[in-house]
Amino acid sequence: MKVKTFYGWSEKGMDKKVNEFLKDTSIEIVDIKFSSPIFFFSAMVIYKEKVH
Repeated sequence: MKVKTFYGWSEKGMDKKVNEFLKDTSIEIVDIKFSSPIFFFSAMVIYKEKVH
């Protein structure tokens, strides 16, 4: 398993980054964790690389 961490100053900006990553068809998403501290948004995507 691997993780990829994203952050953004706005919800819209972070959504764009995460959605772009999720377009990758060579990965299988295990879980997504979200956090919203005071000044920014963050997400950690836990995923596996698909074996071909």
